[in-house]
Amino acid sequence: MARKKKEKCMQEMEAYKQKKDEEAANFRKEEEEHMKLKKQEALQLLKKKETTENLIKAKENLPKNKQNKEDKKNSDPNKPSPFILFSKEARKSLLEERPEISNSTLGAFISVKWKELNEEERQGNDKAAEAMEAYKKEMEAYHKSVAASLDQKTEE
Repeated sequence: MARKKKEKCMQEMEAYKQKKDEEAANFRKEEEEHMKLKKQEALQLLKKKETTENLIKAKENLPKNKQNKEDKKNSDPNKPSPFILFSKEARKSLLEERPEISNSTLGAFISVKWKELNEEERQGNDKAAEAMEAYKKEMEAYHKSVAASLDQKTEE
């Protein structure tokens, strides 16, 4: 009887050890995946930092007064941007996937995803195209109304 109990105990101990080994292996895999994600995030932040530094250097090399004035003259704050529309959608999906993510990391992810898109995919965004068409129609109507009001003033 003692021999049978000892064999049974040894079998249970083997099963227990096997179970603990599997749990440890699963934990190691999860830790490795977590470390990979952290490395990817760090690399993306590093790329973003390098890009930002390059942009700052490029801006510093430009004549400040002329470039800033031209940028302000040519920019329209109401003009729809494909990036803005893309970032709104990407932000929602990333926040659903990772609710604990910080805003700076989220911005880095969005910019990396945007950079991964080719030019056709960037411009091919249906919502951006629709918004741009609506914007153009509004601008045409506005310019026509301005021209009409100017014509009326010149006739008087």
